[in-house]
Amino acid sequence: MSTVTPFAVLALIGAVSGAVTAWLLLRRDRPAQVLTPSAPPEPMEPEVTAQLLADDQAARVAELAHLAELADADPARRQDFVDRLLGELGYGGRETGAELWPVLLRHLRRGSPRFWPGMDLHPESRVLHGVDLRGCEVRNAIFHDVHFRGDVRFDGTVFTGLVSFEGSRFARHAHFGDARFETGADFGNTTFTGTAGFAGASSAGETWFDEARLSARSEFGGSRFADTSFANAGFAGRTSFRDARFADAFFGGARFSGHADFTGTAAERFRFPGARARTDARVVRTWPEGWALGPSRPLKPGVWAELRESRTA
Repeated sequence: MSTVTPFAVLALIGAVSGAVTAWLLLRRDRPAQVLTPSAPPEPMEPEVTAQLLADDQAARVAELAHLAELADADPARRQDFVDRLLGELGYGGRETGAELWPVLLRHLRRGSPRFWPGMDLHPESRVLHGVDLRGCEVRNAIFHDVHFRGDVRFDGTVFTGLVSFEGSRFARHAHFGDARFETGADFGNTTFTGTAGFAGASSAGETWFDEARLSARSEFGGSRFADTSFANAGFAGRTSFRDARFADAFFGGARFSGHADFTGTAAERFRFPGARARTDARVVRTWPEGWALGPSRPLKPGVWAELRESRTA
């Protein structure tokens, strides 16, 4: 049986209650502590930001110039330098490209005292500005899904290995005049917003323009291609294959919306299964010998006619 008396219990409860009351009064009288977040840093002036970016870019270019000198003396360093430079192109825009492409140009241009043969181009950046490799020689060139901004210059470039621009987009003019593809090339699913210039170009291997979208002028005049496929390609602007030469020329499912000039074009075999041209527009077209448009019929958008062989092969 407990020996604690009721009076002791009441005294204990009173003591605890008094202590709690005193603590609450103390908390009420203590001044509140307000936590205020630190003020955000003051934004830098645009001029300061621009200067910092310029200094950083200048440092990058200077470092690349030093690496190029080392690579001149040691061929084992050269491909690493090319890869590094292509990687640096992803850090800046038009200004960076304008500074770095000439650096690469002097090492890839045939006839230059600092020419490096056998270099591969495989940029990691998905956006490239102002590409200019006129008169260069490279081995493999892989530009998958790249968005080219500004004019692109591959005039007279020699590609000795694999070449692929599959899925790429050319925002302005793409110049491949007199370019040489020694093992063929792949331009499948490529978008040409400006001029697609391949006048005088040549390819010794199979070349593909399947599903390509050529929105403006397409120039293949005087080109020399082995087996070439334009399956389901769309030619929206003025198109010229004047005096071009092909082995097997396949245009299955191709669409011609504007002018088309095949004057003097020759091939070991032309194939146009399902190819058609829009006929509700005032355009001038000259098809390869033995080919002509059939009856027109509505086919949204517009009115179209299929290209048919007009004589027995």
